[in-house]
Parts: sequence; C-alpha cells; structure tokens
Amino acid sequence: MKRTFLFVAGLLAVTGGYAQRKDGTAVNPNMSVVYSLPRTGIRIHVKATHEKFYAGPYQPYADMMLGIKNTLAADRDNWTIDAVRIETFCEPDPEQVRKAKGTGVMVALTPLGTLAGVNVPASIAAGSMPVAPVTTSNFPSTAALPEIPFPDLSDNPFVARPDSGASTRLTVKSAEQKAMDAAEAIIKLRQRRFDALTNYSDETLPDGRAYETLAAELGKLEAAYLSLFIGKTVREQHEYSFDWVPGSQPATYVAFRFNETKGILPASDVSGRPINIEMAKIENLAAAQAKMSDVQTNNSGVFYRIPGVAEIRVLNGVTLMAAARSEIAQFGTVVALPDELLDAAHGVLFHPETGSIKQIFQNK
Repeated sequence: MKRTFLFVAGLLAVTGGYAQRKDGTAVNPNMSVVYSLPRTGIRIHVKATHEKFYAGPYQPYADMMLGIKNTLAADRDNWTIDAVRIETFCEPDPEQVRKAKGTGVMVALTPLGTLAGVNVPASIAAGSMPVAPVTTSNFPSTAALPEIPFPDLSDNPFVARPDSGASTRLTVKSAEQKAMDAAEAIIKLRQRRFDALTNYSDETLPDGRAYETLAAELGKLEAAYLSLFIGKTVREQHEYSFDWVPGSQPATYVAFRFNETKGILPASDVSGRPINIEMAKIENLAAAQAKMSDVQTNNSGVFYRIPGVAEIRVLNGVTLMAAARSEIAQFGTVVALPDELLDAAHGVLFHPETGSIKQIFQNK
C-alpha cells in the first residue's frame, strides 16, 4: 500500500541541541531538545460520478410524433461511488512529546519536530524524510452543469401568418409546432443517413475519412434533435479525501456520508448514509511487544516506537468498499533507546512515518 507522508525533506539544526563548529564538526552542549514521536493517520480517497438527467422540452410529444414511449418527464440526479482507496500519513503525536538531553546526544529532527536520527550525519538524516503533498477536498456545486442543456434547434422560431391588413405579423411558434419541426428534422436526418450509407443516389462516395465523418456528423445531429424528446445526461467525476487520526485503541469513525441524489456529504450532514472506517488491532502482536519491551527509561530521554499493525476497512453499511493492512504507530509500544547506542561511536536512524528504528551503524 502506498504511504503518504506530511514531512518535507530537510534537517533541523536545533539551537543548543544540534550545533556545528566552523570546521563542520558537531558539538553538543549539555542542553535538552524537545521532539515528538509520530502517530499514524488514515486518509480515504474517494472517486464519485454525478449523473444529471435533463428531461427533454418536447417529452410530452415523444410518443405522439416519434412513437417513443416511457420517456422521463422530470430532471433527476444520481451519484455513484466508483472507487475508494486507503492511504496512511504521519504527524507528531501530542501525547508523545519528549526531551533528548545529555552529552553526546545529537538529535536530527524532521521539520515538524519528529525524531529522524541520533548521532547521524545531516545528509543521511535528510534522506530519510520523504516528501508528500497535502490533499484538499472541495464539495462540488452545480456551477459546472450547463444552464441551458438544450439549444433551440428550430430552423426558424417564428412562423409568418397573414394578417387582416396588408402587412404580415410574425408569431412565435408554440411548443407543439417546434416539436413537430424537430420530429420532421429527425426523420429527414435518418433518411439522409440511410441514403448515404446505402449510396441510394449511386453517386461516387468520398474517399478516406470523409465518408466516415459524414455519417458521424449526421448521427450527432440526429442525437441532438432526439435529446429534445428523450432527454440527455451530463456526467461529472469528483475526487475527495478524508483524514482521520485514531487514538491508541481501535475505534469506528464516520469518514463521510453518501446520498444517491446529493452525492458525497460531510459527516455532519445526516441526510446521507454514513460511510465508516473500522480498525481492528492485531492483538497477538501487541501482546508480544508488551512482553518484550522494557519499561525502564534511559539517561538521554531518547525513545522510539515499535508500531502495531491493524486491519482497516471502509464500510457502506455492511458492504465492504475497501480494505487494507498497515502499521499504526500509536497501536504499538514506546521503548527507550539503550544508553550504549547513544555514544559518538554509534548512529541510529529512524523511520519518520512510524518512529521505529531503521538502521543502527557505527560512526567512523
């Protein structure tokens, strides 16, 4: 599973906690540096399609003039969820803010203040900080939908009728008259396309793609006229992202709500059906970690995390929409780093996303 992080690449030189001499060698005055351990958040990406149906303005005449029955007489909206994807991200845990202190402890931090490494060169610590964009969800409006879905395709919206006087007065056609014009145009277009496809006039057919283009354009024009009777559908695709940071114990969270006519809704809008995130911690792993971890502290105040593992599910009622299995930092155990690894001879690199140890090496 792809993992998205919130940290940008870089290394914080903390005043009093991570300084350098002019020759580039590191010094560490006996002062404390505040840092945080990371926690894991859940990010749900959703793709949805909005279908807006517009009833044709000549729908009442579809059966009478074209023999088309059961046409829809009213506009309607329909939303469907196409895809759901689960990602994780990390951020500083406000319940795990600590101080690193003591001679020989040089701490490398991420820009958000989580632990990246201890007694490691800046170039190595910076390389362990991945970059990821921040996602934003915008709930759509109807501004993108066409205001006038059906253009007036009549050849002439006016009809000339003789007046009792010498002049001629133009009178606007009724809806039935316009519908009759559109129905006649459909019949003519069908006949012309049939004649073109069968070469009814025995004329020399155009070469190359010209013949295909002719048939396609006649079909498009017929479909435009036909939509005046049977209606038309406009489709739009939308993408959303929803974040949730669980506590130290599994829970159920309403990520968003869904309504077939209103679409994707905020969790606070009770007009939609709740879409829940459920998490189940792998308890046997957590129990084994608790047995193996020592509760004692160290003199330096440097701690790291052994992350837990959880199964993540996104549910629409009882319907499973997405599932994943991932490390969750706050479901694991916090352990003190042994003092023997905090001398200048050793360097420790951490995974910024979970706070676990990535590498222990000897400094030359």
